[in-house]
Amino acid sequence: MALICIVVGNLYDDSPMEKVLRASRETAPRRHQAYESFCEQAYEAYHDDRWIDVIKNVNRALNTGFYNDSLYFFRGVAYESLGYFKYAKNGYKMAGNNGVYEANTALERVKQKMKAKRK
Repeated sequence: MALICIVVGNLYDDSPMEKVLRASRETAPRRHQAYESFCEQAYEAYHDDRWIDVIKNVNRALNTGFYNDSLYFFRGVAYESLGYFKYAKNGYKMAGNNGVYEANTALERVKQKMKAKRK
């Protein structure tokens, strides 16, 4: 008696989710290195009051898939300093939701500025 086995397709085909997860694992070291570099550039720009560079580098850092709670706060400060209070408010909310205590005070300050601007 012969046993016949018919295989349809490759048993080792990855599902789309497995491919995404594998790619994420494989690129993680390179993305983390980029994240560290962007964070360093954002911090330097923050201390030099180069607000546009802060925003650019924070966005680049966050796009790597890694994050630091204070990044949202720094981006909020940059937006506030440039007068973009709506964006600053969003940044401070994100920072506050992620445990940055100073963000709550900054959020209230921006709300007052927005209210004063409407008058």
